[in-house]
Amino acid sequence: MKLNLTPQLKRRLIGRAWLIRLVAYALILFPLFTNAQGQKTLKIEKGTLEQAITKIRTTFGVVIAFNKADIQDVQFAGGDYKNISVEKVLEAVLKGSGFTYQKNGSSYVVLKSPPSKSPNVQAGGDPGTLKGRIVEFESSQPLPGATVYIIETKKGMQTNADGYYLFNNLPAGKYTLQVSFIGYNTAKLPVEVKPGKEETFDVKLQGSNSLSEVVVSGVKKSRAPVAHTNDRQVLQELKAAQSVVSGISSEQISKSADRNAAEVVQKISGVTIRDDKFIVIRGMNERYNLTYLNGNIAPSTELYSRAFSLDLIPTRIIDKILVYKSPAPDLLADMTGGAVKIFTKDAKTVKHFDLELQTGYRENTSFNKNFLTYQGGKFDFLGFDDGARKLPGVVPNYGDFRKASISQKTYAEAFSPILEYGKKTALPPLQLTANYYNTVNIGGKNLSILSSLSYKNEPRYLDVDRQQNQSDGFRISRENQSTDAAQLSLLQNFSYNFSDKSKFYFKNFLLQQGQQYTLLSNARNGLFPFDGIYKDLRGRDVSLRNIVLTWTQRFLYSGNIGGEHQLGKSDKHHLDWNAGYTYSRLDMPDQRIIRLQNNNNYNDSRFPKAGDFEQNFVPVFRSELNLNNNVELGHITRLWTRNNENVYNGSADYSFNYKPWITLKAGTYQQWKERVVFRRVYTVNEGDLNSNGYPDFDTPTIGAFAPDMDFNTVFWRQQDLGKLWSTSYLRDNNTGLKVFDRTSGSDAYTATEQNNSGYIAASLLPFGSKLDIYGGIRVEYNRQKVAGAIAPSAAAVGDVNTPVLADLKSTQYFPSLNISYRPDSSWVFRAAYGKTINRPEFRELSPYSELDYINNQRIVGNSGLVFATVNNYDLRLEWYPANNQRGETISIGAFKKDITNPIERTIYRELDPSYSDPALISFQNAGKAKVFGIELDFRKSLHFIPGRVFRDLSVVANGTYIHSGVKTDTAGKVFAPEQLRMLVAGRKLQGQASYSFNAGLYYDNAGSGTRAAVIYNEVGERIYAAAVGRKAGTQKGTYPDFGTSGSLIELPRRQLDLSLTQRIVKSLQAKFSVQNLLNQSVAMVEDHNFTFKYEKVQYIPGLKTSNSTQSDAIEGDTPASSYKPGRFYLLTLTYGF
Repeated sequence: MKLNLTPQLKRRLIGRAWLIRLVAYALILFPLFTNAQGQKTLKIEKGTLEQAITKIRTTFGVVIAFNKADIQDVQFAGGDYKNISVEKVLEAVLKGSGFTYQKNGSSYVVLKSPPSKSPNVQAGGDPGTLKGRIVEFESSQPLPGATVYIIETKKGMQTNADGYYLFNNLPAGKYTLQVSFIGYNTAKLPVEVKPGKEETFDVKLQGSNSLSEVVVSGVKKSRAPVAHTNDRQVLQELKAAQSVVSGISSEQISKSADRNAAEVVQKISGVTIRDDKFIVIRGMNERYNLTYLNGNIAPSTELYSRAFSLDLIPTRIIDKILVYKSPAPDLLADMTGGAVKIFTKDAKTVKHFDLELQTGYRENTSFNKNFLTYQGGKFDFLGFDDGARKLPGVVPNYGDFRKASISQKTYAEAFSPILEYGKKTALPPLQLTANYYNTVNIGGKNLSILSSLSYKNEPRYLDVDRQQNQSDGFRISRENQSTDAAQLSLLQNFSYNFSDKSKFYFKNFLLQQGQQYTLLSNARNGLFPFDGIYKDLRGRDVSLRNIVLTWTQRFLYSGNIGGEHQLGKSDKHHLDWNAGYTYSRLDMPDQRIIRLQNNNNYNDSRFPKAGDFEQNFVPVFRSELNLNNNVELGHITRLWTRNNENVYNGSADYSFNYKPWITLKAGTYQQWKERVVFRRVYTVNEGDLNSNGYPDFDTPTIGAFAPDMDFNTVFWRQQDLGKLWSTSYLRDNNTGLKVFDRTSGSDAYTATEQNNSGYIAASLLPFGSKLDIYGGIRVEYNRQKVAGAIAPSAAAVGDVNTPVLADLKSTQYFPSLNISYRPDSSWVFRAAYGKTINRPEFRELSPYSELDYINNQRIVGNSGLVFATVNNYDLRLEWYPANNQRGETISIGAFKKDITNPIERTIYRELDPSYSDPALISFQNAGKAKVFGIELDFRKSLHFIPGRVFRDLSVVANGTYIHSGVKTDTAGKVFAPEQLRMLVAGRKLQGQASYSFNAGLYYDNAGSGTRAAVIYNEVGERIYAAAVGRKAGTQKGTYPDFGTSGSLIELPRRQLDLSLTQRIVKSLQAKFSVQNLLNQSVAMVEDHNFTFKYEKVQYIPGLKTSNSTQSDAIEGDTPASSYKPGRFYLLTLTYGF
C-alpha cells in the first residue's frame, strides 16, 4: 500500500523522527514488558475467598471487583502459585467455588457461575441473529466494554464503542442473555431467536454499590454509575413488605413530566393532591396523613393547617416514595389516611456530576406584559428579602404586645412608602439542579458524599373568578393574581460504612423560598347571573377593589444522623437508630392590603367625583353597616407575621432473629415540637378616632368631632397611593389620616407537643415462610398545649383579651396486626387491622383569629377539639409474575375505617344583608364516620403483543373508589346548636374524594435512548369546608331567615400530561413535556341548597318570595371560584460526567 504524503506533512515527520522512533520502540517493547510484569509468584493462605481475591489484587496491582455479600463466607483451602498470570491464578482459585470471572479491559469482575442449561432449540430452520445495545439505567448512556453472555451456548462478547453487541448464526430457540459490567448489577433476561430473523434486545444496567471496588478508570465509559431505585426494586420491596404499601421509583419518576414531589405522588395508587401541594391518601385529606422526610416527621409549612407542602421537594433529589396505608407497630399512630415516606437520593460510592437545566412556557404567564408586581428587595430573585420589608426598629418587636408610642412623622419615615403595584413582562420559568457524588477514604473506609443544589424561579399569573352568594344577590369578582416564586434548596448527605456490619449516615436538607404575591381584585355587589332574579330583594350595586401586596418567605432545615448495625457474631441482632432536628420559619413581612370602593356609588358633597370610573376609587371608610369591622380593617392594613417551629426527635428500632422464622422487635420514638406565632398589625384610618382606634360614641360620621378635618386628605383616591405614606397625609393633629397599632395579646399563640412512644412486635414466618404474621402493640403518651387569647368583642376602653389554654394529654394503646400469605412466589394475600389516632393541629386548637385576604375568609381555631380515634381494616390480593423482569403486578384491595370524633373544616357565613363579615372557617368534631373503599393497581408490559414497538411499551393504572358517611351529630364548641344541625345530614366526610384514577402509557427504548409517557389523572369532588348553618327560608322569630352559606365543594379535576425524553449524545439527554394538556378549570361551588353534593345551577322562573310577590330564582349550586391553570410546556436538558 502506498501512502501519499503532502510536503508539509513530510517536513513535520522528518522534524519529529526521534519522537516517531521512540513511540515505535515503546509499542514493540510494551507487550514484552507487560508479559514480564504479568507473571508472579505468590502464596495464598487458607481462609475465605474474599481474602484470596484481595491477595491476588494486591500482588498483581489490578482491579478486581466482586460482591462481598456473595463471597465473604465462601472458604478457600489455600495454595502456592509460581510464575503464574492473574488469569491463571483466578481460574485456579475460583475452580469449584461456584464463581467465575470476566475481564473488562485491564480490570476483572468475579461473578456467580451461570447454571448449565441446554437451549430450547427449535428443530430445523435457518439460524437467526441476536443484537442489541447495552445502556445505563439512569441516563441511557451506552456502555462500551460490557460483557454479553448467552448462558446456554456459553458464547460471550464485549460491546463495541457505542454499546452494541451482535451474535450471528444462532440456532433458533429460547436463551438466557446475561449482561454484566463492572460497577453495575448483572442483568438476565429471556430472549428468543426465530429462524432466519434478526431479533433486537436492548438492556439497561443499573449501577451497583455493593461491589467492593468500583472502577473509575481503565474502562471505556465516561462516568461512574449512580444506582437509584428502579420499578422492579420498588415492586420487590412492596411484595416483601409486611403491611399494605404502595410506592413509586426513581425510574418511573424520570419518565414523567413531574417537577416536584406533589406531582409525583399523584401517580401512586389511592393518592391525590389538593391545592397542587397537599397529599390526600385514600380520599382522606391532608390532616389525616403523616409525611416523613428521610425518617424525620416533616413540619407544617402552612399558616392554616398541619400540612407539609410537597411542592417544595424537587423531583431531581427523590429516590423513591413509599405510602404506608395500614398501621404497623413501628409507625406513629397519627396516620389514619396513611404515612408517606420520601427518600431522597443517597450518597453513593462513586464520583459523578450531573447538571439539569429546565425552562419552558406557561400559558397566560410567560411573556405576559400585564404581570403584576411591586417594588421589593434586590435579592427577591434568590428567595431572600434584603430587609426592605423588615419590621421597623421604632416599633415593638415580635412577641412584644405593647403598642407603638411614636408620632405619625416617625411612622411615615420608618415604614416603607410602597403601596402601589406595577406591571412587568413575566419571564419563562427557570430551574437549575446540580448533583455531585464523591467518595473520600477515611481510615481505610469510604465516606460517600452527595451534594445536590437546586435553584428555581417560577412566575405564575392567574385570572380567578369568584362568586359569593348573598341574600340580595351575588358578589361577583375577577382577581388578577401574580406570583413570582424563587427557591433555593440544598441536599447534603453523607454515608460512612464503618465496617461490613455498621453504617452511619448524616442527611441534611435546606430550603429557602421567597414568594412575591400581588393581587388586584375587582368586585361588584348586588349582581345576578340571570336577569330578573330576586328583583324584590335587589340591593345596592357597589363596586369594590382590593389590592394585596404580599411577600412570603420560608426557611426549612431537616437533618438527621443515624446508623444501621448488625450485632453479634451470628448477626441475629439488628439496631437502627436516628436522631433528627427540623427547623421551620415562615415569615410574611409587611403584607399590605388596600381596600377601595368606587365613588360612583355615593353622593357626598365632601367627596366629589373626579374624572372617569377608574379615577374614582376611594377608601372603604367607616359606615353604619358593621362599623367596628370597617374600623379594625382600616383603609389600609399592614401586617408582619412570623411562625417559628422546632422539632426534635429520636428513635431506635431493635430486632432479634430468635429463630429463622421468629423475629422479635422493639423500639421507641421520642418527639418534642414547639411553635411560636407572632403578628403585628397596623391600620390607616381617619384621624378623628380615639387613642384606641375607634370612634367616640360609636358614631359613623367622619369628622363629627373634628371640625378641622381635611376631607381632601381623608377621602384620598387610588392614584394618591404613591404619595400617601407621608406626613402630608399622616398627621398627629386629627385633621388627616393616622396609623394605629392594633397589636394585642390575641395576635400570638404558643404551642408545644410531647410524644413519648414505644412498641413491641413479633414477626412470624411459619409454614416455610408462606405465612407472614407481623403484629404488636404501640403505646403513645402525647400532650399538646396551646396558649392564646381571644380579643375583646367590644371597643370600649379597658377591655382586655381573654386568655385560652388548650391542654390535651392522653396515654393510648394502638394494637395492629398484618398477615400476609404467600402460597408461591407470585401471590400475596394480605389482611390487616390497626388502631390509629388523629390529633388536632396547633392551629386548629388555638383561638388565634386571622383574615385570609386572598379568599375573604376569617380563620379561627377551636380550643374545644378532641382527638379522633380510628379502627382500620384492610384486605388485599397481589400478583407478581415469576422472574418479574419487566416490573409487572396486579393488585386489588378493600379497606374500611371507623372514625370516632372526626375533625372537619367548617364554614359559616350569614347571608343577611345587614352583615358584611367574611366567611368564618373553623374546625369541629363530628360524631362518627365510616369510610369504605376499593383499590386496584395494575402494571403490565405489552411485550406479548406482536411487533417491535410493543416490547418497549408498558401500562400503569390504578384507581380507588370510596364511599364515606358522617352518621351522627356532635355538641358544638363554637357554634350554637341550631347552627350545627346541618353538619351531618347524611353527607360524606369533609375532604373525602369519592374516587381517584391514574393511568399511564410508557415507552422506553433503551437502544435509541427514547422514552415517552402519556399520563392521565382524575380525582372526584370533595367537600372543602362543611356548612354548619341553615338553609334560607326558615322562620327566625317573626322575620324571614336569610339563612347562611352552604358548604364549599371542590369539583372533579382531570389532568393529562405528556413527556418525551431523548438521548442526544452519550452524556446529554433532553426531555420535552406538557403538563395539564386538558387545561380544565379548577373550580369550587357553594352548596346553595344544602345537599352536600354538586347539583348544577339552573334558572327557575316564577317562584314566590316570602312576601308573596312573584319573582324568578335559581336552584342548584352556584359557582364560588374558578380559574384555568394553563398548559405548561417544559424543556429539560440533563448532562452527566
